[in-house]
Amino acid sequence: MTTTRDILIDTATELFLGRNFGAVGTTELCKSAGVNKGTLYHYFPSKSDLLAAAIERYATSFGQAFRDIADSDAAPEDKLRQLFDVPARANRDWKVRHGFAQGCLVGNMSLELGAVDIPVREAIKHALTTWKAPVRDILHQLIETGSLARIDCDKGADVVIGLIQGGLLLAKAQNDPSHITLLAPGALSHLNSLKP
Repeated sequence: MTTTRDILIDTATELFLGRNFGAVGTTELCKSAGVNKGTLYHYFPSKSDLLAAAIERYATSFGQAFRDIADSDAAPEDKLRQLFDVPARANRDWKVRHGFAQGCLVGNMSLELGAVDIPVREAIKHALTTWKAPVRDILHQLIETGSLARIDCDKGADVVIGLIQGGLLLAKAQNDPSHITLLAPGALSHLNSLKP
C-alpha cells in the first residue's frame, strides 16, 4: 500500500532528478504530490529532510540491484560490468519518458548540496556506504579467481563507484546514457593499478 509519505518521496525524487533541489519549491512539491504544506511538514520538517529520505530510498533501490548482481551466478568480470548497467538502464528509461538523461540523485545532490547541507551530506555518505558493500564482494570474487590483484577492496569499491559516477556525469552532460558504460571496460585496469 502506497502511503502519503511514499508519494511525497516519489514526487520529490522525480522533481529533484528532473531539475535540481534549489529549483523545486515546496508549493510545487505539494501540488505535484496532491497534498497541502501541513501534510508535507507533518512527515518532513524541511525540504532537506524530504531530500534525505529520497536519497535513502534511491540508494536502497540501487544497492539492492548491486547486491543482486553480487549474489548472482555470473562470472565476476561480468558482474563488474553489470554494475554499470544498473544506472545506464535507469537513465535510458528516464530519457524515454523525459527526453534527457537524469544522472544520479546521489551524484547530482552531492554536487549541489554536499558542501553546504549536513543532513544531505550524511544521507549521501550513507548511500555510498550502501553501494560499497556489494561492490566489495564482487572485488573479493575477482581476487579469488585471479582476475584482480590483491588490492584494498574498500578503496577499490570507491574507484568503481567513482567510475560509475563519472559515467553518469558524462551521460548527463552529453544527454547520452551510453556514456555510463563507457568506463566499464577499463574498470579492471583501474583496479589493478591499486595493487601495492
